[in-house]
Amino acid sequence: MNGGVRHGKVLKAIRGHYWVETPEGLYHCYARESVVKKTREANPIVVGDEVTVEVTDEAKKEGVITERHPRRTKLSRRVAMGTKELEQVVAANVDNLVIVSSVADPPFRPGLIDRYLVAAAKGELHPIICVNKVDLEGPDDLHDVLQMYRDLGYAVVLTSAKTGQGIEELRQRLREKTSVFAGHSGVGKSSLLRVLVPGIQVKVGEVNPRTGRGRHTTTAAELVRLPDGGYVIDTPGIRQFSLWDLTEEDVRRFFVEIARYGAACRFADCSHTVEPACAVRAAVEAGRIHPRRYESFLRLLEEARGEIS
Repeated sequence: MNGGVRHGKVLKAIRGHYWVETPEGLYHCYARESVVKKTREANPIVVGDEVTVEVTDEAKKEGVITERHPRRTKLSRRVAMGTKELEQVVAANVDNLVIVSSVADPPFRPGLIDRYLVAAAKGELHPIICVNKVDLEGPDDLHDVLQMYRDLGYAVVLTSAKTGQGIEELRQRLREKTSVFAGHSGVGKSSLLRVLVPGIQVKVGEVNPRTGRGRHTTTAAELVRLPDGGYVIDTPGIRQFSLWDLTEEDVRRFFVEIARYGAACRFADCSHTVEPACAVRAAVEAGRIHPRRYESFLRLLEEARGEIS
């Protein structure tokens, strides 16, 4: 029985199956081939996408996605598919990118935080740095590194899914927003989600004692409604995060302190690596730019140049 046209949001996407929330209810959908072929992305329809659905069976709540609407924001990464490199959009139409790390087990990795901060800026997302497992003992310089991010203007929330520390602050930052959780496997994204949404059925993984890396527990992104308003998307944990379509200009622009001091360089196109009268390198030497951030900047600059993969 055909039921007309519906407009809604994709809550879950698994191997060509899509669950779309509409004012008339939840529909299980496939995508019309013309919609899939419109894009060269690895996954043309993702969680958070706003779509038009043509209902094929109202009684069974089934339909076909006939249009993907323009995306307001997105979180994307670079993936290899055969001999090609494609853009893989993780989530669309999201307000916040919650970059979840842990103080230990697995270890705190600020380099990944820096990558996600650039991805947030490229995708026009508001980043929140969430450092979980604060009930454990972290690295000696953890406080200094987190203060560095705060001084740069980034929101930093310290949490423990085990003790409840920082959960209320995180809940307030997510209220009435759509947020995506991202980070390494094992940092506690799913554990935080279980605290934020009591009763939700999500698997919680452990860290491999041999490698110090987390095991994947979330297998597909899913958009979940928060009790106090808003949505949150838990994404599968990653081993590495390669930025899509990264340019040298992106790196210079989206490291906020590099952009700030770079405005005073002698050369407008200064790479901040070898040029004379470089205000960025002078700021690093004077301690105004943290050396750890400058190292991250150099690594991403090499990646943008294709010198590393």
